Amino acid sequence: MMGSVGGGGSPEQDQPVCVTGATGYVGSWLVRTLLRRGRRVHATARDPVKARRMLSAVEGKERLRVFRADMAEEGSFDDAIIGCATLFHVAASMDLHLSPDQHDAEERVRSQVLEPATRGTINVLRSCVRAGTVRRVVFTSSVSTLAAAGSEGSVVDESCLRDLGDVWATKPIGWVYILSKRLAEEAAFGFARENGLRLVSVVLPTVAGPFLTPAVPTSVQLLLSPITRIYC
Repeated sequence: MMGSVGGGGSPEQDQPVCVTGATGYVGSWLVRTLLRRGRRVHATARDPVKARRMLSAVEGKERLRVFRADMAEEGSFDDAIIGCATLFHVAASMDLHLSPDQHDAEERVRSQVLEPATRGTINVLRSCVRAGTVRRVVFTSSVSTLAAAGSEGSVVDESCLRDLGDVWATKPIGWVYILSKRLAEEAAFGFARENGLRLVSVVLPTVAGPFLTPAVPTSVQLLLSPITRIYC
């Protein structure tokens, strides 16, 4: 996906790109990669001090601007997105810890995770519309939102989306995250269609490897859990 962003010497190449969730595992690496490719980057984080500290040593940091933005606050992404040609929406809740046995678990998930995640995604996209410069939006989805298609084949597409009713009923590991990503993605596509935004969803696998974040990322913890016996 990175190779499709802009083109050498084009007007779009000269415009900044915005990355939400810049202090996360994927977001921080995306910021680093874009800067190394010569792009100007507007990075958003709820804690800009933390973001600046974490990204202080990256190559090309003179082309980096960090903005405070919170998905729960309408309009808080406006300043970061103004003038940008592309938005990479990486910010997301990584709440994997709610037990399905907790009292009113489903209602709490709806009110505390799913509704805020959906509203937050729409808030970000509204900022894109207001900016008037955004040509494309890249939404980061997750392989956890997909399931086996039930038949042999080499292609995984929209027909392989996990059944949400089954997720609610069985509550597999990471069920809150699965629901959050699926519902936010559906809301994003709906808003994009209604408002003429060019949006694509990139399905990420479980990511691992070196990280820029001060703490071990959740995905790395999950992959190491058979060895460490520490489960998220």
